[in-house]
Parts: sequence; structure tokens; C-alpha cells
Amino acid sequence: MKKNLIASILSFIIIGGGLLAYVISAFLNIIHITGIIPLKEAGRILNKGEFVEIEVDDVEFIGSVTNSYGFIPTGNEYYYVATDKENNAAYMIRASKKLKYKEAPVVIKGKVRSVDSSVSKSFGDSVDAKTSEGFYKSYQDKLLMIDTTVLFQGILCIVATLCIVIGIVLLIANPATRNKQINQLTGPEKVLPTIGILIIMAGLVTALYTTSFIF
Repeated sequence: MKKNLIASILSFIIIGGGLLAYVISAFLNIIHITGIIPLKEAGRILNKGEFVEIEVDDVEFIGSVTNSYGFIPTGNEYYYVATDKENNAAYMIRASKKLKYKEAPVVIKGKVRSVDSSVSKSFGDSVDAKTSEGFYKSYQDKLLMIDTTVLFQGILCIVATLCIVIGIVLLIANPATRNKQINQLTGPEKVLPTIGILIIMAGLVTALYTTSFIF
């Protein structure tokens, strides 16, 4: 009994701590990208982790990547290359499909992130090719991008956390689950735990998808 209690407390601390760090990171990203904390004007060389704003003169769509966890599709990522005459630099941008890139000049707001090796291999040449047009690379060693999806991903993080919390509450709130194993429940006793498990699973899938966008 004592061992079970200790294990439960440790699990609660680990899960709670992870969710807290996850939500705090999401809130910080939202606070920055909405301009509550002023955005830094992007320079010719980007620095990983900073939140920047820049008006670019030209934007080109260079491709998309489909994400999935196992057999579960989690959406597409859309990549663009943008050039700024003032800084004389070329930037990789991750944005939504709805980015009005043909209506340049375009104001880009986002967080500077590193680029996955697969994405760098697929689209890095599009950024490097701009050097032949007289533009400088906006990174020193490893390819960096300006991620404009931060606000949307931050909102998804909060939704995912709420799903996990609500699901856990539905499991705990049912008196039957405190006295029986879930596989021992019958009829109406199964309704709340089943809904809780489904909501938790939805929250976990969303959390897995958004983790790489938040941290």
C-alpha cells in the first residue's frame, strides 16, 4: 500500500512537472509572438531562440512536409524562402498554407529555430541558392528558420493540456474506478473512464505533435 502511494505521488510529480513546463513554454511563446513583449527586428544573422519581426520583399514557396506519429497523420508543415533587401539576406520561413506570400512585402513574425536534418536536406539548397543572387545566408553554421506557427502551436499546447487534465479528472471522478480495475467495470460504469481515456489519448497525440514547436 505504501509503495503504491509513493509510486502514485512520484507519477503525479513527474506528469505534473512535465505539463507545467509544457504550458509555461506555450504561454511564453504566445506572450512573445503577440507583441506583449516587443519583438526584436531580425538582423542579417539570426540567433536561435529569439523572437523576431521582419518585413521581407519577396517570398517563395519551396515545399511541404507531412508529419505523422506511427500511422496517425498530424498535419503538414509549409516552408518558404524570403529575401530582405535592407539586410541583403535570405531566410527560411515555416508558416501556414494560408501565408499570402505573393502579396509582398510581407511582415514575418516568429521564433528562430533550428531546422530538422531531413528538412534541411530537402529545402536548404533553396536558401543557399539565393547567395548566387547576391543575398547572404541568415545563419552561420547550421540552417535556421523563422517559425511563424508559434501562436497556433501555443494554443494547441493549451488545448492538449486541458484534454489531459479533463481526461484524468473523468477517470478519478468516477467512484467505481477507485475500487475496481477498468477491465472490471460494467455497463454505465465504463462510460466516464472510456471518455476520459479517449480525451487523454487525443491530448497526448496533440502534445507529441506540438512539443517540437514549443521547446
